[in-house]
Amino acid sequence: MLKLAEKDDSLEKIRRSEGIHLIVKKLIKTHGVGTMTKTGHFFLIPWRGHSLIGTTDKEYPGDPDGYHVSRQSIQELLDTVNRDFGNNDPIRYEDVLFAYGGLRPLLDAKGQDVHTTTRKYEIFDHGDEGLNGLITVEGGKYTTSRNLARNVLKVAEKRLGIKPGKCKTAGQRLMGCEIKDIERFIESIKQQNSDFKNTTVEYLGRNYGTEYDKLLKLARQDTKLSEILNDDGEILAQVVYAIENEMAITLKDILFRRTGIGTLGNPGEKVVAKVADIAAQALGWNDDRKRSEIFEVEKAFRLPE
Repeated sequence: MLKLAEKDDSLEKIRRSEGIHLIVKKLIKTHGVGTMTKTGHFFLIPWRGHSLIGTTDKEYPGDPDGYHVSRQSIQELLDTVNRDFGNNDPIRYEDVLFAYGGLRPLLDAKGQDVHTTTRKYEIFDHGDEGLNGLITVEGGKYTTSRNLARNVLKVAEKRLGIKPGKCKTAGQRLMGCEIKDIERFIESIKQQNSDFKNTTVEYLGRNYGTEYDKLLKLARQDTKLSEILNDDGEILAQVVYAIENEMAITLKDILFRRTGIGTLGNPGEKVVAKVADIAAQALGWNDDRKRSEIFEVEKAFRLPE
């Protein structure tokens, strides 16, 4: 039975914990490494021909709207990695190609460090406070979000007097994920699409699943969209797909949130310009808007000084 938390503003508040990740040159080829530290844990894993380092777990007391990854946060993570590995060739700040981060919403646990604070969530129905129809959630994380959504709906159904149906989401596949054997699937689509490079077909298959063919269709209809942008095999068709199917409305959406084109660091002025040209055409940007979008992306690529 779902038990709601009792709201007491004098005792409860949200704390925020910063977690950052770094992209650096290739350090390890085939194995991931993880270790615990006094302030949490971090990992070092091979990723797309580079190495991905994460994550920090440090309280962030500032305004969340003004959050950005700081040089201090980057250096602290590098110091941890270099110290724990006893690296004779330490990773330097100049080796970092890209950095990104975010804030975790945590339930306040009095006297605990943020890395030991619970990642559980609590659901509050404010109907008893005279705010009928308002339900709020505190805490939680991506890995428990499906369970959280199910329990929020239970609260809403109870308040509305609706008899809930049986939840089916635990057994449902996400769109594009109707694949029983990913390796067999990848080999099959490579054979079926020999007019594209294997790297492109594999990237699209692993990242778009059964939707991959929609991107290849775009590229066949307009050959300029078949242009390969990086070693992973990403193509310009992904830009159009992001706009038409994934609600991308900015250049940052496309480069950082819908594709991997910008998530290894700056792919270069020419690539950014090509992506911006496609986006501008699809979204109806004028030259001023396109320049503004490129400027915002360039800012995002810069590491803090």
